[in-house]
Amino acid sequence: METSPPREYHPYVHFLIGGCLFLFLLLLWNEFAVSYSVYFLYQWLDTPMHFFGGFAVGIFAMGILRWAMTKTQFNSRPQFWYTVGIVVLVGVVWELVETYYKVSVIYGGLYWYDTIKDLLMDTFGGILSYICFHQRTKHPTHQ
Repeated sequence: METSPPREYHPYVHFLIGGCLFLFLLLLWNEFAVSYSVYFLYQWLDTPMHFFGGFAVGIFAMGILRWAMTKTQFNSRPQFWYTVGIVVLVGVVWELVETYYKVSVIYGGLYWYDTIKDLLMDTFGGILSYICFHQRTKHPTHQ
């Protein structure tokens, strides 16, 4: 009976839990803001919400990547592009949901402006999460 070698320890649980908790809090705030017309009163609030949403999805994406790969695989792959790609994908899905529920109608004819701005803010949030939380490897010349 052959057994596979044990996976190297590679922390990911705190990213998954932290990302889920942050997303859950954002969804609660979003539900409150929609229910009480906060976005209608303060239209600028949509911008930081997308930024923080991208940040939270970026944290969660890094947890998924760390969970799915061994440490060697993780360190040899371009996590930045994977993380940003996941954030953009989730942002596009969110924009489709906003379109379906006609959330962006409050912007009138500026729907495409709002969508591009939202996707940029999602992406910037994801990039910041990567900058803050990616695992830095030590190079032999920097020891």
